[in-house]
Amino acid sequence: MLYDASALAEIGDKRESIPAVREGWERFAARMRAIDERSIAAYESKLETLRNRARELGGNKRFTLGNFVRELSKEAHRLAFYYNMTAEPAAADGARRLLSALCLEEAWLYQEGGNRKSDLWTADIGVNASIAFASIRSVLSDEERDTISGCLREKAFLPLYDDWLHPSRRIHALDTMGHNWWSVCVAGAGVVLLALGEDGDEDDAYLHAVAEGLKEWFAYPGNVLQNKKGNFGTGGDYIETMSYLDYALSNVVVFESLYRRRTGDDGLLRLPMLEGVPDAYIATVYRAADGAMKTLNFGDVGDRASYTYVWLRLGELLRRGDMLAFYHAFKSAPDGPLELFYYPSALAPTPSLPSADTAVLAHSGYAVLRTERQDGGETLFAIKTGESWNHNHLDVGTFQLISRGKEIIVDSGYCVYSKPLYNSYYRQSRAHNVVLLNGEGQPPEMIEFGTKFEGTIPVTLEAPGYRYVLADCTGPYMHLYHRFYRHVVLADRFLVMLDDLHANRDGDFEWLLHYDGAAERHDDTTRIVIDGETLEVRHLYPERKTYATEQGYLSSFHRSSGMEDVFPEAEYVSIRASAAERRLKFVNLFLLPGEDPASFGIEKFGDERVHAFRIREPHGDETVFYCNTLADGRVMHDNSHVRFERIETDAFLVSLTFDGGGRLIRASLHNGSYVKVDGVCLFSTLLKCDATLDYRDGLEIRTVMTAAAWCHFKYDGDATADGIRYDPNAGMYRKRLEAGAGTVRLQS
Repeated sequence: MLYDASALAEIGDKRESIPAVREGWERFAARMRAIDERSIAAYESKLETLRNRARELGGNKRFTLGNFVRELSKEAHRLAFYYNMTAEPAAADGARRLLSALCLEEAWLYQEGGNRKSDLWTADIGVNASIAFASIRSVLSDEERDTISGCLREKAFLPLYDDWLHPSRRIHALDTMGHNWWSVCVAGAGVVLLALGEDGDEDDAYLHAVAEGLKEWFAYPGNVLQNKKGNFGTGGDYIETMSYLDYALSNVVVFESLYRRRTGDDGLLRLPMLEGVPDAYIATVYRAADGAMKTLNFGDVGDRASYTYVWLRLGELLRRGDMLAFYHAFKSAPDGPLELFYYPSALAPTPSLPSADTAVLAHSGYAVLRTERQDGGETLFAIKTGESWNHNHLDVGTFQLISRGKEIIVDSGYCVYSKPLYNSYYRQSRAHNVVLLNGEGQPPEMIEFGTKFEGTIPVTLEAPGYRYVLADCTGPYMHLYHRFYRHVVLADRFLVMLDDLHANRDGDFEWLLHYDGAAERHDDTTRIVIDGETLEVRHLYPERKTYATEQGYLSSFHRSSGMEDVFPEAEYVSIRASAAERRLKFVNLFLLPGEDPASFGIEKFGDERVHAFRIREPHGDETVFYCNTLADGRVMHDNSHVRFERIETDAFLVSLTFDGGGRLIRASLHNGSYVKVDGVCLFSTLLKCDATLDYRDGLEIRTVMTAAAWCHFKYDGDATADGIRYDPNAGMYRKRLEAGAGTVRLQS
């Protein structure tokens, strides 16, 4: 019994001592008191109507019936819990009647196919019904106990166990349905088994299979032949979306509670991959302009309200007070039995703040960058690579830009899965901010077959006022591109996106930009305005291109909203261009919200080798970017040296920032081994790397190295620092830097 005397006493104590729990209980109790005999009769009547319609029409009517049966099982759970807390006979009777009605179903199977005897509905209905049954067992007659327990065993536990765990009867391996279905169904079987309270050798063997199976699910490494990746990365990020991580853990945490109580083993959830889950959760949310918390809209985001008790359990388990604060960013108070049960009794909330540094969820393929606006608000930029399969759309390379809680550059999101637009639009590449070739994106069948070569975030570089991300998007587009690299530089007032493309066939490149709000274009500038926020995008390169406005959709709504048939129409920008040798660089400059675009001076210059542009900022600083097209892989045995204007380099991308007096205050190079300015070598290493050199207070060098290497840097002064040596032949200092990110500071 989940809600035993000890648990109920603890909930009662929390209700008295914790205002949020008291508030949540009062709301919950008021709702339970409102359920009377007429309410239960209405539930029974609707169930019979839906049952008859499903029997007659089949198809989606089976889903509708299954969803209602699942909701009734949750209502039975709520009523049974309320009875445990209050001893109110009407609540116990309501739970009893609902359980009896649920047991009249032929099977708790609503998504047939694949010879399965169980599905997600089987597990969720079984979990809620079994907890309800255990909670009111004492008031049931012997006949009712036998009927309901038999129903739970025959319609929930055995189908789940046979399909997912039985050595000779199962139809699944971790490699087939080993994502959220596996954990929900297997943990669901365990909850039903333990809630039934039976104790015998056979049940001990069942319990062992569930517990050990879940350990294998957490550790699942992926499968080469089936294009499957592991479930978790080392940083706690999950292969599906964050809402599906909530769901994947929903029955697991309940099973763990019952399993710990039964066996005394508290190690089931003490796993390394879970330690990073709170950080992944926090990195992927933002506070919207209306005050609500929202999740980055990559893939099928779904409902974040139903399984928030998972956050509470993780907070308690990991002693992470920021998870309690994270919970309260979404909800003011617990609003159901499991939230009241898992609400920590001795965990102080600590601020749930995302890191100011770039957050990289390498397994999911996300990079999230945040910067403070000049007016004190926050601008968030996020880009997604990773895989495309199931809930991860055909969207590798897509990005979002959100400022002061307003999503300006949007991901088109999703709709209810049964709607035609889900597959025809929302999951397709055209619905996202990517680059198509001849109107083609990732292969539509990839959503079913998986991604052999996923996208990655191979480089992130963090420096004051300057952040760089490289997104390698090539793998999922390998049928179209030899190269698809997105270079992103986020400065305090602007963002530069440079797409390095090499197609494997002739055709037109098509750069897509989806937005919310109103947009107007003048020459090579798109201006987007939404609720008083303005984002201006300067489309700098290529020189020759054509513009079009296309019709698409914004994200639809979750089924629970009652607006599942609403698909908000929206326009998006399409920029087309072709190129000799099938190589092209799209360069776009985003002047961030909160800035006055008219106060910037933008100048393009360059030749066939170098795409260059100058940004004069309102306060006087000037940043110049140089893209060396010779460094895009087109030369094999020769280095990509280029001399242009004031620079000489072999780097793909270089930037120089000068203050209002013309003094160089920062230089950067990306995928380069040296950079010279006005003939003076500022940085040199034998191994191409990414680096920034900041001259505002001495010299600070930030590097990202793929292996350990000696680096030389120019500094006019006597420098003392660990490991620094002076090279008299070069007139430069040198230091051996290790692989990964590093920082060197030189001061006289």
